[in-house]
Amino acid sequence: QGMKLLEVGCGTGHWSEFFSDCGFEVTGVDVSERMIKVAQSKNIANASFQIADSHSLPFADNSFDVTAAITTLEFAGNAELVLQEMVRCTRKPSGRLLIGVLNALARLNRNRQQTPESLYAKARLFSPDQLKKLLSKYGKTKVCTAGFILGQKRLLPLSPFIDTVGRFLHLPYGVFIAGQVRL
Repeated sequence: QGMKLLEVGCGTGHWSEFFSDCGFEVTGVDVSERMIKVAQSKNIANASFQIADSHSLPFADNSFDVTAAITTLEFAGNAELVLQEMVRCTRKPSGRLLIGVLNALARLNRNRQQTPESLYAKARLFSPDQLKKLLSKYGKTKVCTAGFILGQKRLLPLSPFIDTVGRFLHLPYGVFIAGQVRL
């Protein structure tokens, strides 16, 4: 309750609303004016939004308790610079980074990249090991995969079970990778 969270690449505010519901005071930034307008129109409690480039965040050092980026690093021109900016803006030594990226090892994500006009065609996807290596220089890091999706629609009802098994076995092929860094 009352902790300050910076969401980098907030888009339309989907995750901002989730974080607000968890009790955070959310500041969302995105480079897209259109996305920021949509996020602002949602009137999310305890959330404010502004246009900003994640490569050069307009906040003082140590301004936030938590900084999050959910499916943002894949589309950043320089993911390492974005992470450096996130770390700069997060309190030390007690702050946290929360990172969510699309998994390069997941067949679904690789298929998404095969369509040239797809939003994903130019995305830089990460494997669990790549994300862990990228994050580990900033502090104690945990990485896990989720979103184990079966390729056949008739098996879709089994997805919650398959996802639980995949996470329990620490399989590296889930569609989504979640990372946390304790600064």
